[in-house]
Formats: sequence, structure tokens, C-alpha cells
Amino acid sequence: MSLVPFVITVLLLLVVTLISAVISALETALLSLKEHHIAVIGETRPDLSGMMRAMVRQPHRSVHQVILLGSVLNLALAVLGLLLLREFGPLFQHRPYFSALILFGALILIGELIPTLAALAAPVQVFQALVRPFVWFSPLLENISEKLESLTDRWTRLLLPFSLHKRRDLTDDEIETLVEMRRDDGALAPGESEIIQEIIRLGNKTVKDCLTPRVDTLMISEDATNDEVRGQLREAPKIFWFVPIFQGSPDVVVGMLDVKRWLYHPEVDFCQFIAPPVFVPETMNALEAFRDYLSVPRSLCVVLDEYGGVEGVLSHADIVEEILADTAPAPDHEVEIEELSPGHLRADGDARLDEIGEALGIDLDHEGLDTIGGLVFNELGHVPKPGTRVEIDGLRITVRRCQPQRVTAVEIEKLSGNGNGNEPRET
Repeated sequence: MSLVPFVITVLLLLVVTLISAVISALETALLSLKEHHIAVIGETRPDLSGMMRAMVRQPHRSVHQVILLGSVLNLALAVLGLLLLREFGPLFQHRPYFSALILFGALILIGELIPTLAALAAPVQVFQALVRPFVWFSPLLENISEKLESLTDRWTRLLLPFSLHKRRDLTDDEIETLVEMRRDDGALAPGESEIIQEIIRLGNKTVKDCLTPRVDTLMISEDATNDEVRGQLREAPKIFWFVPIFQGSPDVVVGMLDVKRWLYHPEVDFCQFIAPPVFVPETMNALEAFRDYLSVPRSLCVVLDEYGGVEGVLSHADIVEEILADTAPAPDHEVEIEELSPGHLRADGDARLDEIGEALGIDLDHEGLDTIGGLVFNELGHVPKPGTRVEIDGLRITVRRCQPQRVTAVEIEKLSGNGNGNEPRET
């Protein structure tokens, strides 16, 4: 055995193994870094801020370069290991396979396993310690990487009958999962992720789910006088910036009164400050309505039902409230459904049938009806008096409060098999 070639081969093998260990650690650190890690590195190491910005813009580039360099080094290690065993004999006499197992096991342990575990334990520290040498070779590796990507794409298009780059639309569940992952990574605060998820869910809601019902909306006749309009605005429970103006019947809206502009000139007839109304169907997607008609604060749409009647109004504030209702509830927010005892609830008239059904463990699906107050009104055919009881779908519903046009509070008791189907019975 010639000593000089043997020593050179062993030294070369050790050098390549150490370089491979550095690249393996850097590769693992790159794959483990999150956006907040990159921001921290950019702040603590100003000399790396340029590279950090480049990585944020094109994170896959650096990863491709490191993987390419690691693959080349692993190939070199395999060639040098085989050359050592072939030219200079096995490490253990008459045991070539055992010698190969020991040699390549040591190479994997030193060049892959140990550096990978170290990078997983402390990715930021490993990246800061090893990134500088990588920067020196990055331009050369980038050119090679781009050429290999181009060559691979061409061969892929020739060999495969479909494109690997075809993208499909993500489902809402997949998008929500991605948002949760970003929250777990620390890129999003919990409150931010909840708001984003509410916006995603808004895409599945219709205008009818978000509108303010007509009975809660201030509407003014075009035949009213200025004094009558001012009186109605003063008696309103809240401030209205735009008010629907109707002709003859509230179902015939002819315009929107710009209250603020009119109050700057109260001596002028309010009809001079009426703008054309914007009508939207109740089945329109809420997110589309917000994007197309309500992007400006204080804007207002009139919502029409399938027969052309006015169902209510939809404002910019209604959409924002729908998004923030669960993430930032108002301090005076009242619970719509309150459990008094098992199978016994108190609920607002606006409480949704599906939520009441879920609380009681029954199916309360009634086509065209959404609220418990609407169900009682629809079954009886008139607005009942407080204290009225009616049995519907195995439930005894007692009206507790009502207004001239609707039921505002009820008490619900689940009957134990004594219900009489869908036939209402008023007492």
C-alpha cells in the first residue's frame, strides 16, 4: 500500500465530510427557519439584512442551492469511500462488507445525522454561524441551480402527460389550516388569525345573514316635512348617516337621504339631498356586496327579497360587525341563547333556529325561516301577546316579550315525546 496516496485520499475524505456536515446543518436550518426567525436575524446581524430580504422574496432559491451543493458533496463522499475501499483494501482484514458498513455509517453519522440534529435544536444559531461561507458560493450555485431547474422542467414536460405546476384553488378549510399554521409559527397573533378566519367564513355567507332587518331600520316617507324628518332622526335609537326614503310603501324605496349633508343646510327641503338607492338581492354573497358596494364607510344598500320587497338594509358597519362579532364582542353584548336547565332555554327573538336546534339536540330546519321569532310569527299568522304559548316540533315556546311587528324574546322547553309534530297549538 502506497502511503502518500492513502493519506491524501483519507484527508480529502475528511475535508469533504466536514463540508458535507456544514451543508447538511445549513440545509436543515434553512428549512426550519420561520419568518419571525428571519426578521430577528436581520435585526441582530445587519450585515445579513440584504440576504434576509432576498430569502423572504424567494425562499426556495437558497434551499435549492443548498440541496444542490449537498447532493454533489454526498456523491463525492460515495466515490471517495468506494475508492478508499477498492484501492487500499478493507479496514478490517477479510471483512469488506463490514468495513464498508463501518465507513459509510461513520460518514452518515458525521456528515448528516449529527449536524442535522444540531440544526433542528438551534436553527437560528446554526444559520448565523454557517451562512457566511455559503454566501460566497451563492452566485455560482444560483446559475447552476437555474440551469438544472430549466433542464428538469423540459424533461418533465416531455416525459409526463400532465404539468407538475398546475395549481388548484384551495378550499376554505385548507386556507383556515394555513392560517392556523402561521399562527402556530408566530407569524400571526391569535386575534389576527381569528379575524382572517372570520373574513374567510364571510365568503360563505349571504347578504341575508348580515343585514339589518327592515323593522330595525329607520325609513322615511318622501311626503314627510323637514320637521317630521328631524323628529324621527332625534327619536331614533342610534345615529343614521343614510336613511332610505320610500314612496307610499316601505317596499318602494326611491332614494337615500344623506343626513349629514342635509343637516348642514336644514332650511333646504331634504328631498334635495336624496341620492339614487343601491339594491342588492338577499341571496348575494356578502363578501361580493362588501367589495362592490360597501367599500366606503357609511355606505348603504337596500336588500330585496325574491318578490322585490325590502328585506332590510346592509351597511359597511354590518359587514365589519359580522367579522368582529366573535373576535371583539361589544361589552354590552347580550347572550342570544341562555340555558335555564337541561332542555329549557331562554332566547332572543332573533336567535337562529340552527343554533337553538344544536343547543337542544334536535333538527329545527324550516325552509325560508331563520329565527325563532320568525317561526312563531309564521306558525301563528300574527304577532302574539306576551304569555302566549305554542307547541311546534315537540317544543313548547312561550312568548316573553314582543314589539308591534315582531317577537323579541321567548322561552323554549323541550317536550319529552309529547309534541304533536309540525302542527302548532296556541294556548
